[in-house]
Amino acid sequence: MATREQAVQPRSPEPTQERTLEIARRWEAGENGCGVLIVGLKREIHRIQAGELLQVTALDAGAAADIPAWCRLTGHTLIAADHPNYVLRKRDD
Repeated sequence: MATREQAVQPRSPEPTQERTLEIARRWEAGENGCGVLIVGLKREIHRIQAGELLQVTALDAGAAADIPAWCRLTGHTLIAADHPNYVLRKRDD
């Protein structure tokens, strides 16, 4: 008795809806760490409107912990974190 194998066609991927983030301001923090980074974040976030996005490039290794912690403490939203790049949304005042 011969068996017939049925070819299985791979499912086409579900359509993805790409979201383009509209960045209101960009800040290159460079190697600034801890204190200088936090003061800079505060300064830069005050330069944008509530709901707008701030893109930060922070090369300091501690930024991976400092930026998310600062967002939690201040109520701003961390949209993306892929060291050294971060995107924050300013909270509603």
